[in-house]
Amino acid sequence: MTDSFSEDNPLAEMAAELMQAKMDVSKAQQTHLLRIGTFQVEISPDTDMDVREFFNETLDKLIKAYGDKLLEIDIKTAMQTAGSMHG
Repeated sequence: MTDSFSEDNPLAEMAAELMQAKMDVSKAQQTHLLRIGTFQVEISPDTDMDVREFFNETLDKLIKAYGDKLLEIDIKTAMQTAGSMHG
């Protein structure tokens, strides 16, 4: 992660690394991907989870936290993270 919040927050960096590790494990499975601006989250299928509800809650929290800035895209950052997700 390269946003200003994670630069000063080791917990955010750890969470990002954990998410990346889980996504790497799930590459063999079909996953659900939510991408907005430079933010993206990938969820492995799970019968106990309502993915639509999870994505809606995530989107609501992102909008609350970042407002209109959520849709701003830093092309340099987007290009760096685009290739790392799937190859």
